[in-house]
Amino acid sequence: MNTNTLPILKEGSKGPEVIKLKQTLKKLNFYGAIDDIFDLQAKDAVIKFQNNRGLVPDGIVGPKTWSQLNEIADKWRRMTEAEEIKEIKSLINSLMGVAALNQVALEGFIGHKSTRSFYLNEPYGGLQTLMRVKGGTGGPSRGVGYNEIRIIFNRFEDNIINFDVERVSEETGLPKIELPD
Repeated sequence: MNTNTLPILKEGSKGPEVIKLKQTLKKLNFYGAIDDIFDLQAKDAVIKFQNNRGLVPDGIVGPKTWSQLNEIADKWRRMTEAEEIKEIKSLINSLMGVAALNQVALEGFIGHKSTRSFYLNEPYGGLQTLMRVKGGTGGPSRGVGYNEIRIIFNRFEDNIINFDVERVSEETGLPKIELPD
């Protein structure tokens, strides 16, 4: 994405670009609630991000901050076998991990036809991981058939603090995160 075409955002800005900013900051564990208003909490999150990346911590999202956000937001790589084993142990020893696995089971993505793979968001090491399961039956309602479910885990230190579920199919459109295969 050409960062020179993105608007400069600061406290008081509104619109879809603010939503994109907040979604990216949330993905990187700098922000929580998503809406289209650049408020004081968003400014504080931008300042934390800027400090983390060695940028001028002014709370304004210009070309340099956009560039850094886009550079690190989606750098996923497939886990090694040893990393996968560690990830599985982490999931079964965490209440949030077990909740995510239950969601996968409830939606019919457990069985001999299902395949799983794990990914790591490289810039954040083990703090953000993704479990991808293909070949399920498509959810409890079967209203929309999907053939892939993704669970994105966010951690603080070694603890899973939350997870997001993404369902992928022709009906739901392209996945939000591009994964290497």
